[in-house]
Amino acid sequence: YENVGTHAAVANTILQRDFLTEAPFWVSALLSVALAGSVLILIRKLQTRFQILVGLGATIVVLAADYALFNATGIYVAVVAAALSTFASFLVYSLLSFLISEREKSFLRKAFGTYLSGDVINEMIENPSMLKLGGQKEWITAMFTDIRGFSTVSEQLDAEQLVKLLNIYLSGMSDIILEKRGTIDKYEGDAIISFFGAPVNYKEHATLACRSAILMKRKEAELNERFMAEKLAPNPLLTRIGLNTGDMVVGNMGTERKMDYTIMGNAVNLAARLEGVNKQYGSWILMSDATYAETGDEFLARRLDKVRVVGINTPVQLWELLGFRSEADPDTLDFMGRFEEAHQIFDKRDWKKASAMLAALSAERPDDGPTRSYIKKCEVFSMKPPAADWDGVFSLTEK
Repeated sequence: YENVGTHAAVANTILQRDFLTEAPFWVSALLSVALAGSVLILIRKLQTRFQILVGLGATIVVLAADYALFNATGIYVAVVAAALSTFASFLVYSLLSFLISEREKSFLRKAFGTYLSGDVINEMIENPSMLKLGGQKEWITAMFTDIRGFSTVSEQLDAEQLVKLLNIYLSGMSDIILEKRGTIDKYEGDAIISFFGAPVNYKEHATLACRSAILMKRKEAELNERFMAEKLAPNPLLTRIGLNTGDMVVGNMGTERKMDYTIMGNAVNLAARLEGVNKQYGSWILMSDATYAETGDEFLARRLDKVRVVGINTPVQLWELLGFRSEADPDTLDFMGRFEEAHQIFDKRDWKKASAMLAALSAERPDDGPTRSYIKKCEVFSMKPPAADWDGVFSLTEK
């Protein structure tokens, strides 16, 4: 009570013989230690935002409990120390947890940021179990790239020049993969192995892989201008790319001390084989029918053969990825339409007519590799036709 009310309260207490009781100091001290310890146990496995909620809630509960005890029994417990210890314990613990967590996140981003996209790193931070050994089957898209004739290029450069050239090339290509949410598995010399759709699962992985492949070929042209201008390479670097979509085992493989987040499976091997099949068709980007089926009409693609690649018996329909359909000029669309017509004649085994149609196409675009490859097939089949029961699938003998 303020002012004179205090005197009335004192007089009332004496007359009623209803005196207040103050708890000993050690009760307050013991309560402070117990509450601080209990709060730490409660919040130690919680995220920072929940730690704050629990800490503030516990402080309010302590104050409310002390008030209720005083009103019910007249026993006063010094609550300031208990409330401050509860508040201070959760505040200090939360601050330390936050600083440690941020330091760990910063380390992960710095350590993995050079070969994983930001989405993948965020997923690793939110789900640390990804850093344990083990894998799971996922429907994703794999990409394999390789530079044509790079061994010849490396023979003409010393070690320092070769490393500089590769670093510039791999940086440019890798940036595109990462920007398109891809994960870089590893580098094998001049080759890049990457995949889309893991560990962060998203439906458009095949589309993003195809976009990456097209943009990488454009980046290649840009880099070659620099390489030639600065004389960093004896000749332009030309990249072959293979794409395949399918069930792959993705996860950490190796040991507890040394592990690699990678992909395995038959579908992975097929992507690697398709990269090599480019050599036989004079193409640059080949994808399987599984990848083509998931990309819609965004891309301009050319149907090639059905083949059995080395080590895989199941026939694969080949598609050459040429670019974005929206950017294709009328002449290119017309050329590809006439190529498909010639291909249909080829499928009907009219080698002479198909050869004439293909020769006309080759005269328009002498550098078109697939057209030249089909002309050679027509010449071979004209001299020695395939068996009558041939299923139309080519069995390739080279990787």
